[in-house]
Order: sequence, then C-alpha cells, then structure tokens
Amino acid sequence: MIFRQLFDSVSGTYTYLLASRRGGEALIIDPVIEKVGRYMQLVQELDLKLVKAVDTHLHADHVTGLGALRDRTCCVTVMGEQTKADVVSMRVAEGDKVQIEGISLDVLYTPGH
Repeated sequence: MIFRQLFDSVSGTYTYLLASRRGGEALIIDPVIEKVGRYMQLVQELDLKLVKAVDTHLHADHVTGLGALRDRTCCVTVMGEQTKADVVSMRVAEGDKVQIEGISLDVLYTPGH
C-alpha cells in the first residue's frame, strides 16, 4: 500500500495520495492547485496512474486542483452529491464507495468541517 500525506503550508491543507502498489492506479484527496506539479512528479516517481481526484468538501482555504489534475490525467473528479462545483464528474453519497485497483473507500456524509 502506498500512502503519502502532503502538506501545503500556505493554506494549511493536507493532501493524500493512495495506491495499492507501485505501477498501479492511484487517487488523490483534497489537492491544492498550486501543488499539482508536485503531485504529478510524485505520481511519476511511483509509476502510478492517477485515476481519481477527490475533494472532501468545498475549500475556503485553497483553490482545488481537481480541474488541473483532470486536464493533465483524464482522471475522474469526485465530490459529494450536494456539490454545485462544475468540475465534478462523479458525485457520491453516504454509503457509496470510491474505488480504485486494490482500494475501496467508504463515503461518509460529515457536514461541517
């Protein structure tokens, strides 16, 4: 299992990169637009294919990197079903699963931040 926690000190945002193995599918959670180049570098270093990018909520502290990652990798962009964000291609609800090769994440609706 590959798990990388990345931190953007400007916005105070933690971003997570997950994959089951080197050379496999990956997903990224809560990407910051200014760090997209770094994320892509890490994906390349680990020989991963970024297939999903997830935002857990609308962020007041930073601009999302979902659109930039989608444009660079053709990944599926994921947010909760109530989002009005236009960059989202997959909306999820309580009880759904977000899956990539070897990893399954349960969706929990957690209002607030």
